[in-house]
Amino acid sequence: MNLICFPHYTCGGLMCDLLSNTFSPVGKNGGIDSILHRIGKIGDSDMVFDQFDIGTFINKLKKISAGQHQWVGTHCWPGNIDLDFLDKIIVITTSTYRSKIYRWVRAYHHYFLSSKPWLEVQKQQRIDKERETAKNYLDPFRPVHSHKIINLEFAEVVENRQEFTTLINDLNPIADIDLHMDRWRALNKFLYDKEIWSSDPCQRFYEAELETQHNRFYVYE
Repeated sequence: MNLICFPHYTCGGLMCDLLSNTFSPVGKNGGIDSILHRIGKIGDSDMVFDQFDIGTFINKLKKISAGQHQWVGTHCWPGNIDLDFLDKIIVITTSTYRSKIYRWVRAYHHYFLSSKPWLEVQKQQRIDKERETAKNYLDPFRPVHSHKIINLEFAEVVENRQEFTTLINDLNPIADIDLHMDRWRALNKFLYDKEIWSSDPCQRFYEAELETQHNRFYVYE
């Protein structure tokens, strides 16, 4: 069995489909609702999900009936965990600025724009809530260095870079990358908007970063 570790809204469903030769339906949250990308999860966090019971995580993985060529997903960050019983592990990282912003913007569009508690908040109160929530997305899902682990930046997937396509072709040569990516891009059009870097969610991210780094409130003019 193989494992994909990823923070939420960083294409875990897409990756499981590509590597396991499945084509899952689209979920209510706008993501790829892959059964495989859910079965290794024991929890979640807007930030990095690294505070969890390791024994519970290992026991769950060992109970999963998955073949050598199947990939299952989890939100657990795998640093400092002995996973030698697995065949291969991919970690979808958010170390770069672009990856962090892509993740936040995707969560913003697919979750926060359709969540009832958010929709009920308006004007400056809404802006404040978005800025505070964006702070949870500043921390990176860091690479993990091990002989069985492959680290892949989320931005490399979003931008369909060679690092991503080469990895998929190496691990599953029969994968139809274009088929999967065409649908994924259609579901996430906002990530490919030429004005993304000046969009409202990106502005909230910049404000959250300023407040966190300088330990002061952002002042709106």
